[in-house]
Amino acid sequence: MGKKVALIKFKGYQEFMEYSYFTDIEDLQEGDVVVVPTNSSYSIGFFSRYATLKQHAKNASKWIVQKVDIEAYEEKMFLGGFD
Repeated sequence: MGKKVALIKFKGYQEFMEYSYFTDIEDLQEGDVVVVPTNSSYSIGFFSRYATLKQHAKNASKWIVQKVDIEAYEEKMFLGGFD
C-alpha cells in the first residue's frame, strides 16, 4: 500500500471545492463515503478522485480515517441485523 492523495468533496458546503487528504486506501471510487478529520472533529466526505498534481500533495496534511461501508449497512437494514 502506498500513500496517495485523495480529493474529497463535502455536500452542502462549497460542493465545487475539493480538499486534499492522504490515504492508503487503494480502491476508492468516485462518490465513496469517507470519514475525515476536520479542524474540530470528524466529517463525512465524498471521494472525488486521486490527485495527480504536486500542489494537491502540498495541501494535504490529514489522513482519511476510513471508507464507510454503505453496502454492509444497507444489508443489515434489509435483513434486520440491528435487532
